[in-house]
Amino acid sequence: MKKLMEFVMPLKAFSAMIFAGLVILYMVSSVLYTHFTGIEYGYSIPFIFILQGIGLSVLISLLWGLYFSNVIIKKWRFFLRHIMFEISLLALLAICFFTFFAIPTELANIWLIASGIVALFVIMLSSLSEMYFKKTGKRYTEILKNYKSEKL
Repeated sequence: MKKLMEFVMPLKAFSAMIFAGLVILYMVSSVLYTHFTGIEYGYSIPFIFILQGIGLSVLISLLWGLYFSNVIIKKWRFFLRHIMFEISLLALLAICFFTFFAIPTELANIWLIASGIVALFVIMLSSLSEMYFKKTGKRYTEILKNYKSEKL
């Protein structure tokens, strides 16, 4: 039970952050979209978009937990985890994109813009994490080499 809670609690928080970001970006992009296109908009979020946002945020956080925690996958290199995460995320967004063809609304463009921005943010976050871990690893390797040379 303890392992399950260690896995689920960070995912819940990450999912909530992604959902909040989606809703905020949806509202901001709707203002910008109506300003540039001139299409009248009532500044409300359709219920189907809320459901898809919840689903998308939960699935993104599950992918994050799958690839970047050591709970399930333990021996993969970070670069491989990063590449697999991005491929999985792009496949998830493609599925999300194709579901919008079944929704008869002109406001799906706003939702696609917001979802795309969140996906780019998550990809940038994972890329920055990879660069940080690579830099930190090189620094620790250098410190270990200096320590070994001093001991000999």
